Amino acid sequence: MIGSISIHNIDHLNRNAFLGIFIGEEEYRGKGYGAEALLLILEYGFKTLNLNNIMLTVHADNYTAIACYEKVGFREVGRLPEWVFKDGQYIDKLYMGILAREYNENPQYKHL
Repeated sequence: MIGSISIHNIDHLNRNAFLGIFIGEEEYRGKGYGAEALLLILEYGFKTLNLNNIMLTVHADNYTAIACYEKVGFREVGRLPEWVFKDGQYIDKLYMGILAREYNENPQYKHL
């Protein structure tokens, strides 16, 4: 096992949920495993769970993760300024999301 990914806080009434992902060992980061896992869990969330909106949170200084999320279609939908105190400074917390219609319109999901 190199990490974990999950859909949690599922709200079936409003058809939304949060996603969490973690690639533990640095040697496995930057190799596309995270993007592949995200694509698979988005397929499950939108096609099987019938969700309309999947969101996640990320620290604003985690540029690698943000690039990965954007690569698979997430976009920033909100920001909590100076939410996290890390290494002597405050970091914003970003909310990123993807809607079912954005997922359905994106050609990279057609092969799934």
